[in-house]
Amino acid sequence: MRIGDLEVIPLSDGIAKLPKGYFPSAQWTEAHEPLFEDDGRMHLPIGCFVVRTSDTTVLVDAGIGPVDLDWLSGGDLPGELSSAGVRPEDIDIVVCTHLHLDHAGWLVDDGMPFFPNATVRFGAGDWQRWVLEAPEDDRIRNAMLLLDTQGRLDAIETDGESIAPGITARAAPGHTMGQHILVLSSGDQRAMLLGDAVTCPVQLTEEDWYGISDMDAALADRTRRALWDELEGTDTQFTAAHFPGLQFGRLLRGNGKRLFA
Repeated sequence: MRIGDLEVIPLSDGIAKLPKGYFPSAQWTEAHEPLFEDDGRMHLPIGCFVVRTSDTTVLVDAGIGPVDLDWLSGGDLPGELSSAGVRPEDIDIVVCTHLHLDHAGWLVDDGMPFFPNATVRFGAGDWQRWVLEAPEDDRIRNAMLLLDTQGRLDAIETDGESIAPGITARAAPGHTMGQHILVLSSGDQRAMLLGDAVTCPVQLTEEDWYGISDMDAALADRTRRALWDELEGTDTQFTAAHFPGLQFGRLLRGNGKRLFA
């Protein structure tokens, strides 16, 4: 899709199969059954997004990497990039919306930066928990430390920081303390990439539902509600890293409920 002069290419590195227990506060009803596959789990993509400006190619989130578990599988990003006509060396900037494994998994592969020409941007608020306090054998910790020694990291310190022309990072804490969303704008068009500020569109209508991976569930709730208030009834399109099909939509209100359409 295009946002003015910006080109946005959704890609998926794999799939996460989340059980109903992922939302501890949920009260499931028959109306929610379409969310689930035959195995009783939600099958959600591990989303990444290439955003091309006139002179910069940005990758938003870097997947999980080659992982094959019952509930989580990845490794598709290189092929997805190739199909989109993008080589790893074409990426100028990688933005990790936060430093969970499924958003930073391809930063380093086989001991080398997978995106050889890229600067990696990330929220400074994630450094303490996901690097300094992480176990010594943690893959993301070690990837970040390697990139740091090579001078490849550039932390996002300020809310509203520019990433590239038309791409702005905004603080969206709660899921992690350093999480950021990306605002894309060109001309009179605007879109948002919400990272994991929201896991599934069901949280549009079930506002009290939080995910077990939210570091601060109360703060994550306030962040989501603020986003819904900002987006509702506007022409701003948005999606998130695990929305089915990585589809963009707008936030509307119909029959007293919020709708993603």
